[in-house]
Amino acid sequence: MLKILRLKVVNKCVSAARRAYGLYHSLFLRKVGAKFAPAFPLTIHGGENIVIGSFFQSTGTAYLFGSGGVLEIGDFVSLNTNVHIGASGGRIIIGSNVLIGPNVVIRAADHGASRTEIIRNQTHVGGDIVIEDDVWIAANAVILKNVRLGKGCIVGAGAVVTKDVEPYAIVGGVPARKISERRL
Repeated sequence: MLKILRLKVVNKCVSAARRAYGLYHSLFLRKVGAKFAPAFPLTIHGGENIVIGSFFQSTGTAYLFGSGGVLEIGDFVSLNTNVHIGASGGRIIIGSNVLIGPNVVIRAADHGASRTEIIRNQTHVGGDIVIEDDVWIAANAVILKNVRLGKGCIVGAGAVVTKDVEPYAIVGGVPARKISERRL
């Protein structure tokens, strides 16, 4: 009984600490909804360009980049550990009820690749990423610019998405291609 009581006390303390941590980070965001509960550590760059809806949570290290871009995250979005979402130089819109697995990279800009300039001096070329509602992006996936993930789709582990994904499709591979559909 004492172990259960200790566990409940610890859980309440952790919840309070996450809420306080979220409150601190909300000071650096353009707008944030209710019950913002990021885990430690959360790195934010360009928070003035980031909007996060209600009931956001992360379970470990997360990086949100909005400098020179736009990042909008809907309600009930969950990030697993080591997620990188980079809207810098582009625009990323994430709908509601989206699950993002560990080590996922979502990047709305690419580095230039012209031969006329050394790679280090080339500017980024931005684009848009739209992730509609009810999407699951599994571990180690990469979502590149100018892609729309349709409502209810699933991106398999390790996939590299370079083209639009239709609603309720299941995609996998490099580059990602349709392998199935969610059942009714």
